[in-house]
Amino acid sequence: MSPTAPTSRTVIYLKTASAHPHGHLSCTRVSSRLLRELLQARYFYRNDLDGFVMDVEEALASSGDQPLIITPVGRRAALTTAQLAALTNGVDPDGRLAPSVPWPTTRALAALGLAEFRGQQGGTQLHDGDDGVSGRRHHAFRTPLGQLVAELGENDDRA
Repeated sequence: MSPTAPTSRTVIYLKTASAHPHGHLSCTRVSSRLLRELLQARYFYRNDLDGFVMDVEEALASSGDQPLIITPVGRRAALTTAQLAALTNGVDPDGRLAPSVPWPTTRALAALGLAEFRGQQGGTQLHDGDDGVSGRRHHAFRTPLGQLVAELGENDDRA
């Protein structure tokens, strides 16, 4: 099943899981209907205790011991048009995002783990270094995860 266009509520869950260090989503607030939709759209998956991906019905019947994990497709679905364009258009071969990408977009991508800031020496930085006076001092680069999400095709359903 190919992913459907996410609703605003779905995007909130996708962004929450994207920002989690391991891509986990707490299902305590997700209705069973929405959980089914998230799994069927391949935005999330759940592994069994042996590490194999459960099918939708198994994942729904699971006691919840195993977390829901966001897929690259789910991460892509969470992006705005501008964020996706920043990951795919004008990116240097070394992964540096185009200098024309606005700071809110680069910061949002960094918060989702799809971009990171690097200083002049190439070291990872927490933010772009803008102090409100000097402008950006660090540049945004795609992370390996950001590259994977950028390379997904329009109808790619990789989990």
